[in-house]
Parts: sequence; structure tokens; C-alpha cells
Amino acid sequence: MTREEILREFNYRYINTKNNNYIFTGVKDFSIVDEISDICSITLPDSFLDIDYAYNIKIDLNQVEVREILAYTLSILRKMKALDVTLEYPLDFKTKFDVLRFQHILTNYNKAVQLVFYNIENLSLEDQMLFNEIYYFHSFLYNVNTFTKEGNFKSYFLTGDRVLDNRENYTKVKVIRH
Repeated sequence: MTREEILREFNYRYINTKNNNYIFTGVKDFSIVDEISDICSITLPDSFLDIDYAYNIKIDLNQVEVREILAYTLSILRKMKALDVTLEYPLDFKTKFDVLRFQHILTNYNKAVQLVFYNIENLSLEDQMLFNEIYYFHSFLYNVNTFTKEGNFKSYFLTGDRVLDNRENYTKVKVIRH
């Protein structure tokens, strides 16, 4: 995909029933992330969900720890006045069940997000395995997009001897320079 095609994906997107997660490889620099708008028009396949747009939440993994991703996303939504939620307990990201709790919050507030990650290259193997849990679950309410300079994640492994599957969990896209 070219830079322009990628940016279009973050302005309008049809959320399909299979896989909406991307891994963008071969990124020279992360300035493309700055060009992504804060809101993306979306179309969902299920007419019972009445959501017309998703919030593009940009997360620099040099600045935000993996265990703080979900709480950080909710704090950004609060700052954008898209969400007014006070949790009775912190939403630390420690296991796959925290991703389900995160999805539950989005469901309750009828919100959708596109998580846009960059600077993944410096994650420890343990953090990478936890990070992959976000890719593992399919949801209409959130999808995961990672920009990486490297050609690969450090690992496609998850906890519990599970592995990400490129047919089920993500689509890998090479960034083409034009």
C-alpha cells in the first residue's frame, strides 16, 4: 500500500466480519502516524450496531507501556469527550481477559476505536507476547494497527502456547514508497 492508501484506511473503513487488524512493515519513519486523523468514518456489517465512526488512538510504545495500553486508550477517549467513565478498578493490561473487559466498556458506551501503534521494535519478548493478545481477539469495536520499520514483530506468539495466524488475526502490508 502507498502512504495515501494507508491514510485513506484511517479516514474511511468498512469493518468486515473477519480481520480488521493490520501490520504495516517497511515504514521509513513514523511521520505517517501524525497524518492520521483523530476520527475515521466506519461502516459495520451488523445493522444493530449504530456506530458511524471510530476514534483513531495513536500510541507510541516508547512512551506508553504495554500494560498501560487499555487504560491509556480510555484516558484519551475521556480527553476527547467521547467517553465519560470512571472505573471502580484500574484497567491494567495483564492478560487476555483485560482485553475482554476493554471490549465490554466500548460496548456499554457504543464506541469504536482503531488503535494505532508504533515503536514496537523495542518491546521485550514478554511485552510482545502480551501485546499480541490485542491482535488475537476479533471485535467490531476495536481493531489494531501497527507501524513497524522492521519486517516483523519479534514474535507472533501469545501466552499459553498460542500463535497469531495471518488468516485470522492480522493482515501484513508492506508500505510502498511513491
